[in-house]
Amino acid sequence: PGAAVGVVGRQRLGPFDVARLTATDPAALDTWLRANGFTLPARLKTALAPYVAEHWEYVAIRLAPDTADSALRGALDPLHLTFAADRAVYPMRLSRLATTPQSLGLYVLAAHRMEPATAIGGPPPRTVYAGRLTDPGGALGPLAHGTPYLTALTQQFPQPARISGDHELRRAASDTPVQQVIHDDELDRVAGIPAWLLTVGGLAVLLTAALTVLAGRRARRPVAPPPPVAPPPPLA
Repeated sequence: PGAAVGVVGRQRLGPFDVARLTATDPAALDTWLRANGFTLPARLKTALAPYVAEHWEYVAIRLAPDTADSALRGALDPLHLTFAADRAVYPMRLSRLATTPQSLGLYVLAAHRMEPATAIGGPPPRTVYAGRLTDPGGALGPLAHGTPYLTALTQQFPQPARISGDHELRRAASDTPVQQVIHDDELDRVAGIPAWLLTVGGLAVLLTAALTVLAGRRARRPVAPPPPVAPPPPLA
């Protein structure tokens, strides 16, 4: 029988120690990782069991300075992983072990617009952007070659323990573009004073002045003398 853990490859990429592994036993995988300097929380050992049962491969990555007493400084270059697969799957099962709410931001490059097949125990995912890239430049250019449609998804998991599986992505019913619009309200100010306050205050001043003028006019209006009183007729 083959070994419980197979080392497909191991290499050093800058400050990263990278190992590509297969496993038929989650306990053996945990033992190998610990023996080779990869820290794995104890509660993750059983969480890896579904992936082992489905014959996944694993990429273990750790930061490894040149010497034990040297420190890492500055920004780290991102790692680009490429592999063939029959389905587009984003692993999420390990996130169910989180003790605080989790959020997911996922960018998918494909030939068409993509969507998650299910909500996997959280609120429905939202598509915040979907559109065909006409002339992507920079680092995005090579990635978008042959897969020019970008879909950006976001999802919140207020209760991570309810995550029921991994996100399996499928083609959406249409390639309808989506562009999120963010409204940014700004308060106009005049000399540091909100314009609405000046407007309301100005109207209040005008109204007060108008009432004062009316009151003054009423106060200065001459009073008409009473009509003359006719003497009573003489008694017979």
